[in-house]
Amino acid sequence: MSGIDPKAVARASARSLSVVGYRNQAKGFNNPLSGEGARRFGGRYNPPQSFPVIYLCTTAECAAAELVRQASRQSLALEDLLPREVWQIEGELDRVLDLLNNSTLDMIGVGRDDLIRDDLTLTRQIGEAAYEHQFQAIHAPSATGIDQVLAIFTENLAGAVLDPTLIGEWKEPGQLPI
Repeated sequence: MSGIDPKAVARASARSLSVVGYRNQAKGFNNPLSGEGARRFGGRYNPPQSFPVIYLCTTAECAAAELVRQASRQSLALEDLLPREVWQIEGELDRVLDLLNNSTLDMIGVGRDDLIRDDLTLTRQIGEAAYEHQFQAIHAPSATGIDQVLAIFTENLAGAVLDPTLIGEWKEPGQLPI
């Protein structure tokens, strides 16, 4: 698949979403709401050197699975990425692109498998179009196969407030909830 039509993303319906999400980050990283790491290095829904994104999982199990996947993709032992702070982030969003909805996927011209593949070209195109068209977030399946992720575009929040709470720390692999 070569790409998506950004106008198709613009035509997609936005939905409201009550957010309760989880993220892990390196201990002492500072603000869990900055999105600066994703801006600098890129993520599934944004290319490197682009715009800030906060990546959340809908469950702590998903956040743990994402960390395990990260270690594997970087050819590291899980222990090399520990310790990690675990954050719960809550908020209300009103312009979310729902990539769990088959009608939205059909409109954009992608399938669920396109959203979880290792090649990030297509998902980054979707993210750029969603960001450009003022969506606050993308709700999509996790590439780990466990639950869903939210990619929140911090610059598009338009007054929406996210409330982070530090809920724990993973110091060793046995503490991860998977």
